Amino acid sequence: MDNLHLYAIVFRLAATRPGAIPKDHGDQARAGLLDLIRRGDFPLAERLHDQNMQKPYTINLLQGGKQGRDSALHFGEGDSAFWRFTLLHEPAFEALLRRYLLSRSLPHVRIGAVEFAVIDAFASGASHPGSGHTSISELQSRWNCPPDTLPDRLVLDFQSPTVFSLGTDPDRRERRWCAMPDATILFSSLRKKWALLGGMEPGDQFDQWVREEVEVEPLRLQTRTVVVERRPITGFMGQVRFRVRGEGHWLPLLHLLADLTFWTGAGYQTTRGMGQVRYIPER
Repeated sequence: MDNLHLYAIVFRLAATRPGAIPKDHGDQARAGLLDLIRRGDFPLAERLHDQNMQKPYTINLLQGGKQGRDSALHFGEGDSAFWRFTLLHEPAFEALLRRYLLSRSLPHVRIGAVEFAVIDAFASGASHPGSGHTSISELQSRWNCPPDTLPDRLVLDFQSPTVFSLGTDPDRRERRWCAMPDATILFSSLRKKWALLGGMEPGDQFDQWVREEVEVEPLRLQTRTVVVERRPITGFMGQVRFRVRGEGHWLPLLHLLADLTFWTGAGYQTTRGMGQVRYIPER
């Protein structure tokens, strides 16, 4: 798993005709990405859609259009937008690479009721700041350094509504949620993602250290309710500083997991636009 690569791809789109898509269009964006993969590798797209597993991709909502009084995003013919997604699964990226990024004729993609032409495709950080690629071994090497060489604080910018699922209450049979930037819940979920990708992590010992040593300082925080699968979900957005007050021997892993959010997002429904996060290191 050390050779597993993580990819962030940004498409620049142009609407082929006027139309509008809902403000909360995570379901439509997910369908659009799976359709692109389906055209490159149909069996893979079916597996990604059907299997009850940790999905190896995340999706951002479109950035562009004009928000109307109905809160929908309205596009005129030729209006542009940027659409970002990440792929944590080699065959998925290779299917897109074969079908689109190496092709002279870029495809069209339908999101909701609007058909878009793909004008540009970016897959390196040099071409677009939201794009790039890395590997598990590169991330491990980047943060393989003595703890005392790292700052004892970092900032995460939660750019779309973020919420953590706490499972179902056995008595009330209701879903339980955490819609606050709880350090233990956040970094525990990220170290489990890291382990699934093949990274080395210390398990519950790390969670206990975060619980005892890491403080949370909201800088700018707000809540927002979005509709996912026809269900309203309230999440938090904004910047949060995490500060290590005590013994810092897990600092390299803390920074690594914060860095990982660029590729994996955090929390619930990252495949429908929620939980999109950026790591802001402090010196």
